[in-house]
Amino acid sequence: MDLDDMKQVWAAHGAVLERSLSINERLLRETMLRKVRWALGPYVGWRALEVVLGAVAAMLVVPVLIAHVREPRYLVAAGALAAFVVGMTALCAHLLVGALRVDYAGAVTAMRHDVERLKLVEYHATKWGLLGGVLVWLPAVLVLFEVLTGVDALARVDLAWLVGNLLFGVAVLAIGQAWSRRNVERPARGPRAQRIIDALSGRSLRTATSHLVELATFQRDDA
Repeated sequence: MDLDDMKQVWAAHGAVLERSLSINERLLRETMLRKVRWALGPYVGWRALEVVLGAVAAMLVVPVLIAHVREPRYLVAAGALAAFVVGMTALCAHLLVGALRVDYAGAVTAMRHDVERLKLVEYHATKWGLLGGVLVWLPAVLVLFEVLTGVDALARVDLAWLVGNLLFGVAVLAIGQAWSRRNVERPARGPRAQRIIDALSGRSLRTATSHLVELATFQRDDA
């Protein structure tokens, strides 16, 4: 076998190897993206359920607010509850749309960016759910009682107790938001802030991120 024959054999071998690597990379991508889809599937389902429940809650709260719109305590307490319900439902809808719009045919870096944005919005939703829940838990109980029984409980509750609970909720919300902006929501987030966001974003998004990181690492090493 002369030199030209050896070059041809080596070139053919290289082409076969390149084709094999390309097939393996494509199979790995399909496998990892299938895992990402499976990870985000329950997430999409829960967000859809939250949107439905939020819409139902809004349909229960808003009529009570409209029926007592001339009463200041309803305007403040039930109004805050209505704003909370609508805001949280809108956040859940935003998360749902974002999860459905992840482009599995696109670049891995773009998918990772989309999932990271979902994690950040999920953190905001969890934060406002916890802090806002402290503010509106009492109006929520009283409005629900009125929906179920027809008794205007919010009009009968002690005003000082109601105002005290609302002021306490406002204080908790302000302190929590200030802490979050100082320690988590800074433009340059440190490892501690990222761990908090990861912890509050839920298992589905963390799992999807780990699969995408694994896929990106393979492609980087392969390159």
